[in-house]
Amino acid sequence: MTDGSVNVYAEKKKVFSLWEDFCDGPVFIYPFADNRRFLCDYNFDTAILVFVVDLDAAGTNGIGSTDWPPNDELRSYLARNATNVVSATTGAVRLPTYAELREVSDYVSQASVGQIKRASMPYCDFGIYRHYVSKEFLLLDLATNRQSYWPL
Repeated sequence: MTDGSVNVYAEKKKVFSLWEDFCDGPVFIYPFADNRRFLCDYNFDTAILVFVVDLDAAGTNGIGSTDWPPNDELRSYLARNATNVVSATTGAVRLPTYAELREVSDYVSQASVGQIKRASMPYCDFGIYRHYVSKEFLLLDLATNRQSYWPL
């Protein structure tokens, strides 16, 4: 795999890109119904980042008004690094609200394996062998009481 980016489209228009290399890359992307917000679960080499690319909130990158996750140090780390992996967007990169986390968690808990795979990128790709994140690991990443950089 070479270094590059994953482009994300809404209504046939590129709305942002996510950095991808051998160690880093998107795991799961959830488009909200408005097609203006996208929750990203991202495998960063030192943490699992969870953030929202919000096309309606230009220029407000960072933590914003959310208090998720409840650990201040972790919250600051996730917000700071999320802005480093998103490019080519006119929107803002921010941490998710509790309502957004609940919506995505509800979707993940009810989704089939096929639905999860369609919204996911393989985190281990050796051509014919591809491994995707499990529903259980996604739910740990999205937990409202998350306290860990790597929720396992």
